Amino acid sequence: MLPRLMLIGAFVALSDCNSPSSSSFVGPSGEQVQSVKCTQSPQGCYDEASKICKGPYQVLDSESHAGGEFADVLPGPVTWYGMSFSCGKSDGRLASFAFRGQPYVPDSGPSFTNCQRIGNSMNCQHY
Repeated sequence: MLPRLMLIGAFVALSDCNSPSSSSFVGPSGEQVQSVKCTQSPQGCYDEASKICKGPYQVLDSESHAGGEFADVLPGPVTWYGMSFSCGKSDGRLASFAFRGQPYVPDSGPSFTNCQRIGNSMNCQHY
């Protein structure tokens, strides 16, 4: 029974990982600013902004960066998109989602050195 509950819990946790997350704060003008973060594609950010505002919104800033599948703390193989916006009248400008931060460079794996000694000489190859 316990393994089944753990499996169901893991499925629920993972199924929510790709859904957008949002937060809000008061901007310098005193206006409420919304912020949304999503993976997969920028479309998730647009969808979440439409849902939050229930109508038009003004894109204030946007960015994208490399992160992990479940978090964007360190550069990883997943592109994360972020957008800040305010609800209300829009100028029609779409987010650019310019890439910011460090790019993800996959680990090339372990390297090996193979050395052979023949007489007084040493021949080494690096893999």
